[in-house]
Amino acid sequence: MALCKHSDNNHIFDITPVENLFLHEFMLKAPGDFVKVYLFGLMQCYNPDCTQNTIEAFSHALGLEISDVENAFRYWERQGVLELCKDSEDKLSIKFHNIKDLLYNKGLDTEKSVYKYRDFNQNLQHIFDTRLLSPQEYLRVYDWIEVLNLPQEVVLMMVRFYVTRKSSKISINYLDKVAQSWAKDGIDTLQKAEDYIQSNDDRFKNTVTVLKYLGIYRSPSKAELDMCNKWTNSWGFEMGAILAAAQQTTKVHTPNFAYLDKILYNLHSKGYTSRRAIETHLDTREGANDKLKEVYRQLGYKNNAPTPEHLSMYKEWIEVCKIEHGVILLAARQCVRKKTNSFESLDNLLREWLKNGLVTEPDINTYLNKRKLLDNEIMAVFERAGDTGKIAMRDRKLYKQWSEEWKMPFELILLAAEYSTMAKQKMPYINKILSSWHANNIKTLKGARADQEAHVQKQTGSASKGKATKKQLDFNKFPQHTYSDEDLEQLFDNIEDL
Repeated sequence: MALCKHSDNNHIFDITPVENLFLHEFMLKAPGDFVKVYLFGLMQCYNPDCTQNTIEAFSHALGLEISDVENAFRYWERQGVLELCKDSEDKLSIKFHNIKDLLYNKGLDTEKSVYKYRDFNQNLQHIFDTRLLSPQEYLRVYDWIEVLNLPQEVVLMMVRFYVTRKSSKISINYLDKVAQSWAKDGIDTLQKAEDYIQSNDDRFKNTVTVLKYLGIYRSPSKAELDMCNKWTNSWGFEMGAILAAAQQTTKVHTPNFAYLDKILYNLHSKGYTSRRAIETHLDTREGANDKLKEVYRQLGYKNNAPTPEHLSMYKEWIEVCKIEHGVILLAARQCVRKKTNSFESLDNLLREWLKNGLVTEPDINTYLNKRKLLDNEIMAVFERAGDTGKIAMRDRKLYKQWSEEWKMPFELILLAAEYSTMAKQKMPYINKILSSWHANNIKTLKGARADQEAHVQKQTGSASKGKATKKQLDFNKFPQHTYSDEDLEQLFDNIEDL
């Protein structure tokens, strides 16, 4: 036995020197588990009597599979910092090199690492054409084969695809991320690689086409590729449909994929995915915008862009209520005449007409002409009674009752108006007179005047007994009342609505 040695548990409390060159030149780009294997092996070098100095012990101590430990040692061998050896009994031993010696005394032999990939190297360099790969770049590529377990032919196909798309200046760091993604997704055969490339080649071409349509001339980003893939595969848009929708991006100063994505989302939510459906929808919407601007002009709005709310209301009038555009313009003019030119007033008027079965221009023009004649007659009644107010809906209801339900001649209504000149509430008083005549079946001027005369005689007979006073009495001498709003409403309860 040796004269001097450390105690058995010394390795637990001792230190393991790690060269800073290893930290800077090798550790930073190495997989984490591989670094664990190297450092744990380095500790064994300083403590050769440790019971963990076997592959199996490494696997157990580090919580890794034996194959992972072996892959880690092969990785570090390719980096040149250690060497795998086997004795006459085929037992594995690992020789750790001094990194300063390797780097400063030219001890790192990259030719030894790359020799077994001679044919692969030639094919790889041919893909990059005039760009010469460095030994360190070759070592990174070998990791895809030995660490990620991607076959050589799959690696070559992957590199060729991305170099074709992004030029030979593509960085190994970018390709390294792609290789890790392929390994993670299980793209480890030529068939899987061809399927993936075909899918992504279409996606790439489609994305470039959309970018050019938007006036953007560059390679697409990953986010743009994913977005275009969503439009075609998840949402089911044809390429022609996407370009048709892209026409709408001209409304913004700088067209981009994010704005186009919102347009396509709205179209997809409405079920428009084909080019024909989208073009028809957009043409209809543009037509609706132009027609809505006509409505705005009729209402007196100047330089107003149609709002989504108003456009939605307009489409409901046209598509759901089946109201003609000409009727909408006619209603807008009526609102202006009434000095209520808000869009809400227009909506209320259209719905009132619809409720009364007025949906075509001829019907509404007939109605308006009839209403105009009605209002002219009511105004004549107002003038005869000395009323200077404006015609209200309740006035129309009363007049329709007198003329249509009671069949009172217009001259008779005017006569009743004359008898109400002294009344405070003209129309209710006229209604009282006409109600009396209607109850007594009086339909002529002669009968009405006779009824008035009899009424006057009755009222003045007892008051003027024995006196020679003469007072002119008429229907204004009827007892008059002041009507509240509630009284008026009750008066109109039984009158048919317009």
